[in-house]
Amino acid sequence: MTFKDKIIVITGASQGFGKALAQALKKEDAQIIISSDNEKNLENTAKELSVDFFLADVTVFENVKKLSEYVIKKYRRIDFWINNAGIQIAPSLVEEIDIQKLHHLFNVNFFGYFYGCKIALSQMKKQRHGVIININSTAGLEGKPDLSAYVSSKFAIKGLTESIRKEIKDLDIKILGVFPGGMQTDIYKEKYPNDLKDYMDVDSVVEKVIINLKSEIPEIDFVINRPNK
Repeated sequence: MTFKDKIIVITGASQGFGKALAQALKKEDAQIIISSDNEKNLENTAKELSVDFFLADVTVFENVKKLSEYVIKKYRRIDFWINNAGIQIAPSLVEEIDIQKLHHLFNVNFFGYFYGCKIALSQMKKQRHGVIININSTAGLEGKPDLSAYVSSKFAIKGLTESIRKEIKDLDIKILGVFPGGMQTDIYKEKYPNDLKDYMDVDSVVEKVIINLKSEIPEIDFVINRPNK
């Protein structure tokens, strides 16, 4: 894949992995539109990276729809849609999970992705091309104790990705999954892991993702494990 002059939408890109990915793709001469529900961070990041931006809460379908409409009106197409917005809650046993936090987690981690896929795919079918990338996690590959809520949301994204892939198998549209292990980001702000310093550097993970996407035949489910894990 090449990124030069491609129109790329990235959700949850005002900080962390999304921001680093936007910066890397900007260097590939793509036209980047970042999105987030944090207006101040979003504006600051857009200014810092010299990219376009649109304020949107991925848990609200109409917000995601308006993001798409903004991009289509301004750029006429969407070449890449990258679902990245995600949150984590503090690790806990199933019976101790706060139900409100559980619902919010799924609203962001799953429904935000579902809305993004639904809207992006609708546009890509009209233009007859496009790539959707779902940023998942190695937590979407196996169960983990004390992380049932987060893991479940990531398994749901994996199922969504695989199902859409089968729906579009005869179209010139691709949907890819990216499964990085733990990274040094603020997603753990409810409770940072004691060994966070041993987690992967965000920029190094982004570099691996870009290399895979630029390869002649990218891995459709690209797993990036933490060293020694």
